[in-house]
Amino acid sequence: MASINDYPAIIVQEIAKRLDYRSIQAMKLCNRHIYNALTDSLLWIELCERDKRALPSIEFRKSLAESADNNEACVGQLDFERIWVKNPFRSNLAPPMLESLADMQTQYGWTFNRSEDAEMMVVEEPPAGTEPHPEVTRCIATSCWEGKRIVKIDLVKEGIPEWILDHIRPRIIVGEMVAPRWDCGSTYTMRTKLLRPDEEFGRIYEDDRIMNTTKAWNQWTSPCRWEKVEMTFEDYPMGIRHIEVHSCGEDRQNWAGNYGAKFANLEIRIEMPDKVYWITGDDE
Repeated sequence: MASINDYPAIIVQEIAKRLDYRSIQAMKLCNRHIYNALTDSLLWIELCERDKRALPSIEFRKSLAESADNNEACVGQLDFERIWVKNPFRSNLAPPMLESLADMQTQYGWTFNRSEDAEMMVVEEPPAGTEPHPEVTRCIATSCWEGKRIVKIDLVKEGIPEWILDHIRPRIIVGEMVAPRWDCGSTYTMRTKLLRPDEEFGRIYEDDRIMNTTKAWNQWTSPCRWEKVEMTFEDYPMGIRHIEVHSCGEDRQNWAGNYGAKFANLEIRIEMPDKVYWITGDDE
């Protein structure tokens, strides 16, 4: 009987393409021949393309290879296996809104600061008092007391390599859909900060790591439509590992019920460049 070592790497890889990740990991432990076949970057690139994982552009990958040829010690390597597992360059690192605040707190670890009255900040489906939007079927509606949702994303845990955050520093884009009710004045604020490990949101004051935006609407706003707010971080310092987003809303007329600003479809994404420019600590 032929040994597994007699099978070319391409056969081993074709078998792996039909297995789940846990089984592939187990296969790697068989012997060196299988391990080498299953750690080949070309295999994982093919799997990424097959399974619609978002990859850095071909231009970026070529630029990275050229930079490595010039100075291998100063350039990182893309781990395509990790990209397949984590999909870190997908269009949104924030998970979708669920049916209740309690579900999002339990499943995602999101925090909701609101008054003792649970009805002061609620999930609406469909959103009430504003024109419908095809992309917004569910939202958080606030009231006369400020309601705040806090979302913290660990960028490295999501699969972004530390060397990309430190030395490539891709654009980090945060956006959200917002709207008022047509019949009540309201305000909305988004506060976003980039954090190093173990840093607290309230203790960060550097301008290159903070972005805020505020919107206010008068009563009888017409047309009362959803709009997107967006902010982009570019020139941030080395060591960033987390992003924390505070979305706040309230009404301006002290009405009972959920007449405050609404927000939905939080979006957090990493926008990779097409060309490698290796940033060192001296370049900050």
